[in-house]
Amino acid sequence: KRDDKKPSLLVLPASLVANWRDEMKRFAPILRACYVHPSETDKTELSAMAAKPPKALEPFDVVLTTYGMLLRQSWLLDREWNLVILDEAQAIKNPTADQTRAVKKIRASAKIALTGTPVENRLSDLWSIFDFLCPGLLGSARRFKEFAKGLENRDQDRYGPLRRLVQPYILRRLKTDKSIIADLPDKT
Repeated sequence: KRDDKKPSLLVLPASLVANWRDEMKRFAPILRACYVHPSETDKTELSAMAAKPPKALEPFDVVLTTYGMLLRQSWLLDREWNLVILDEAQAIKNPTADQTRAVKKIRASAKIALTGTPVENRLSDLWSIFDFLCPGLLGSARRFKEFAKGLENRDQDRYGPLRRLVQPYILRRLKTDKSIIADLPDKT
C-alpha cells in the first residue's frame, strides 16, 4: 500500500523515458505517472512543479525523471519518496560524479537499483551502488578497497565473504535461464 502523501520516484537514462511510459501504459495503466523531463512535460509545467512540488506531485503514484534532471531540478532531492528505483543503476558507479552525488541525496522509505551490467566488472561499482542502497553496509570506499584487496590475496573462496554479505540484497537472473523468460534471445 502506498503512502498517499509520498509518490515513488523512478530515475532512468533519458533514452528510456518513452520506453517506461509505453510499458507503464501497457502493464500498469492505473498508475498515475508524472514526467519530470522536457521530452514529456513542457517547461511551463516543469516550472510550476518546481514552484510547488508537494501540491504538484500530490495526484501522482510515480514520478519519472532522469539522472541529468536531478541536477537541474534540485527540488526532487528536497522531499522524501515512498520508493526510489534506479534503472540502469550503473549510472552511479562513479562515486565522485555529480549525478552520483545527487542520487545519493535522495531520501526514500525503500530503494531499488536495477542494472543489466554485471557487478563483477569492478568491485568499486558494486560499492557505489550499495552505498546508495544500504549506506554503510560495505563500509567507506577506502575500507572497502582494503577489504577487496584482502579478498584478492585469499587462496580459496576468494570473494566468498563479499558474495555472502551482498547476496541477500541481490535478485539475479541469468540470460540462460529459460524459466524466467522463454523468449529472451541467447547472449551473444
